[in-house]
Amino acid sequence: MIGLLALMLIYWIFNLPSAQSKVESQQLWIEQVQQGSLELTVTGFGQLESKVQRFLTAPFSAVVEEIILRPGAKVAPTSIILKMSNPEIDQAVILAQLALNAENARLKQLKLTQARENLSASNGIAELKLDLSVFRSKLAAETKLAKQGIVTQLNLMTTQAEVNKLAGRLDNSKKRLKQLIDIHQQGLQIQAEYIAEKSSLLTIADNNYQRLLVRAGIDGVLQALPVELGQSVSIGHQLALVGGTNDLLAIVQIPQRDVQAMLPEMSVSIDTRGGVAQGKVTRIDPVVKDGNVEVEIELIGPLPRNARPSLKVEAKVNLGRLENALYIKAPVNSSPNSRLTIFKVNAEASSAEVTWLEFGVKNGQYIEIKSGAKYGEQFILSDMNKYSEQTNIQIIP
Repeated sequence: MIGLLALMLIYWIFNLPSAQSKVESQQLWIEQVQQGSLELTVTGFGQLESKVQRFLTAPFSAVVEEIILRPGAKVAPTSIILKMSNPEIDQAVILAQLALNAENARLKQLKLTQARENLSASNGIAELKLDLSVFRSKLAAETKLAKQGIVTQLNLMTTQAEVNKLAGRLDNSKKRLKQLIDIHQQGLQIQAEYIAEKSSLLTIADNNYQRLLVRAGIDGVLQALPVELGQSVSIGHQLALVGGTNDLLAIVQIPQRDVQAMLPEMSVSIDTRGGVAQGKVTRIDPVVKDGNVEVEIELIGPLPRNARPSLKVEAKVNLGRLENALYIKAPVNSSPNSRLTIFKVNAEASSAEVTWLEFGVKNGQYIEIKSGAKYGEQFILSDMNKYSEQTNIQIIP
């Protein structure tokens, strides 16, 4: 039993990391402390969104008959995204057109009737003028003959009376023709109002029909189309979402710990995987969701050719820079503004001993060292939990 216990003790001792554990250098991630200007940035991921968005809804109850464009398609204001049908609207257009045609027919009939009445009145005036001209000539001749005693005064007076009668009738006929023209104008105006009314009803019906052709309304990209072919939709049902491509925003999620030093108007680089755009922070959401904060970034200047709504992007916010700072690549399990035990390599790179490092801000793969290190010193950055109980280790070349 004593021998068995001795063997177990020896096995346990040899399997524990000793104070002089030996580790090959190829298995270690060793980096040197650097000093200088450290750019401070935080990284977030999100997508581009349009400043101008148009959400299209169904104006009437209808059925989706044809889908012409799918999400991702570029659209113009007049681009038709889908077609819908509504039998009531189709019937309303037909009835409105028939009513307008009937009023136009009445207008033509009215003009024909007025033309006949004007022609009849004009002919009556022409006959009166002719008769008046004849009797005036007769009166002139009888006046000369009456002076010679050939024609009696009674005949002369009779002719004069006939001339006066015809002149009066002609004057009255002219007045009646003028009144008739005024009445005709009023009739045409009334009929024109009827036609305008029917035309307005047709325009309304046709506009309703045109609204069944769902158009984009703006230049941009079709972002969403939550309907299917043959689907019945009710008034207000969501049909499509169109986003403009001229003015874009980047909506990105940034870890809460990295937002503390962020301020509006800070410059941002937006990587679209097809180029880099510049922008500035315009809004920082005060609400934290799943450890992230939503940040809105306005894009400035020319955009990469592949920039479009819903495109996934990476954003790097420039927080400024630290001058004459000590920094190193971020060790495993390190975090900003924290302390961490880490192995410092000696000058000969033959061994390493445990020390404390106090970290500041983190920038990408680099992290600021506030205390515990000097320029040029080397540290093991790989995971050393296996040697957490050791104060030093030997490094084998």
